[in-house]
Amino acid sequence: MRRMERCWENRGFTLVETIVVTALVSIIFTTVALYYQTAFGIWDKGNRQGELQQQARIALTKLVSDLQQTKTLRYQPRGTASWRDLPAGHVLVLLHGGSRVQLSIPPVKDGEPDLKVDYYISTTESGEITLIRHTGGYNSIALDIVQVELRLREEKPLVEIELVAAREGAEVRLVTSAYLRNLQGAVN
Repeated sequence: MRRMERCWENRGFTLVETIVVTALVSIIFTTVALYYQTAFGIWDKGNRQGELQQQARIALTKLVSDLQQTKTLRYQPRGTASWRDLPAGHVLVLLHGGSRVQLSIPPVKDGEPDLKVDYYISTTESGEITLIRHTGGYNSIALDIVQVELRLREEKPLVEIELVAAREGAEVRLVTSAYLRNLQGAVN
């Protein structure tokens, strides 16, 4: 009997036992890694979505503020040098390298000229797409804005605005309308 006990005491793990344990540990680590990867992917997508929404809100807030003050609403079609008044019912779509919209904002002090503000979508030096508010200098308003639609309603002076921000598979679309209280030629 003592001889059998010594035989079991000196005995190590068999190859089969080692392979089974290794396979079980591998399955557990793979499951944990897949769970972590999925959770991180969901977190990362939510984080990108939140950043896009913040950029879109910043852009929309500035655009609405300027539109509410504007006296004229003009646009420059892609590839032309001439400015045209935005007619009621027309949809103006700002895309990268596309049209521009120009607003004429009255001055704060009497006797000063109107402020001409151009909005367009461009690419920054680092290659990011951005909404530009041009007042004589290059002012990036918000990154990742890929499209802005303006529709002047028939019952002027109301404009509908749809803004799209997108990056790496995430997209945010915000829609609002603004009353253009200073628009010249508007029906009251």
